[in-house]
Amino acid sequence: MMNGDYPGRILLGQYSNRLKKHIKDLIDRFYAFDEAASPAIPYISAWEEKGDVIWYEFISKRFIEVLDSTYVEAPKSFRKNIIERHVYKYHDAGSPVRQEVISREELKKYRTGLRDEVKKRRFVEAVYKIAPEKGKPFWVKDLASVESFEEDGIYISLGCLTIITKEMEAEEHLTKTKDALRKSEEKFREMAIHDNLTGLYNTRHLYQALSELISEGLVSKKTFSLIFMDIDDFKQVVDTHGHLKASQTLQEFASTLQETLQEPAYAVSYGGDEFVIVLPGLKKRQALHMAEKVRSRIGETLYLRDEGLRVSLTASFGVSTFPDDATSLSEMLALADQAMFYVKERGKNSVSGITLGKQ
Repeated sequence: MMNGDYPGRILLGQYSNRLKKHIKDLIDRFYAFDEAASPAIPYISAWEEKGDVIWYEFISKRFIEVLDSTYVEAPKSFRKNIIERHVYKYHDAGSPVRQEVISREELKKYRTGLRDEVKKRRFVEAVYKIAPEKGKPFWVKDLASVESFEEDGIYISLGCLTIITKEMEAEEHLTKTKDALRKSEEKFREMAIHDNLTGLYNTRHLYQALSELISEGLVSKKTFSLIFMDIDDFKQVVDTHGHLKASQTLQEFASTLQETLQEPAYAVSYGGDEFVIVLPGLKKRQALHMAEKVRSRIGETLYLRDEGLRVSLTASFGVSTFPDDATSLSEMLALADQAMFYVKERGKNSVSGITLGKQ
């Protein structure tokens, strides 16, 4: 490489004889190592204390081939083709290794800071993903030690690159697989507590959530209310428009509930044309007001309009409140259900909050 291919500056520049001799000895050793056809890719890089340019004093011919570059252009080519830089940080024994990933754009911003960190630690351990202009992307691991020559204002990095493409591709594949599994698990968890037709929560979630609200309420004295509701005469929609359009009507009806409610309130598909609304923190009077709001919104909405139809719906509502009316899950639902049937018996399309056995 010294025969006209020397890419560096130190041997030809105004530097101390001590530094020049050291660099010359290192180049001779690295050159001999490179000629031994080792899979490792040795290099010697350098930079000035007050400068921001890094150059190579020695580069393995194999790295030149991989980069498809010249010796002089190699530093620029390497920096330009970096996609990301991975740094592995070790803490106490037994603690997991923390991985930091720096993108190409971030690397441009933090290059000076990274160089200062290298000067402080006097050691480099990083992994780079490289995307050359020609050929497929590849990964290299960089291990290097750093020396300083204060009299010349020069830092020297003695390093070795190792191509680890197969290992990193396997790690990427494993990461993608884990992400896919995590998303799949999240999806199945969502499916487990949501109704397939309406997208609302299902009874599995309702019973669990109510049990938690009651347990918390017994300790903290917090109140909450339930609205049990049933669409009036929904069988007429089925008989008139068929099961498919009836199912679509239920989907649109669920959207009406979701658009009307605000968190932490939420709606539950209880089965068929029955729904439950959970109102954390609301007392009886507030819950009755919310039920009236929902009832009014339903009455203002026309369903199946995209199908060229104008289906009007009404619903009957029953309200129960913890702990004023009941202190158990079954009693809460039974009271709200009875209040809803009280409305059904007296003309439908209304709201009731009766207590068990009372009007």
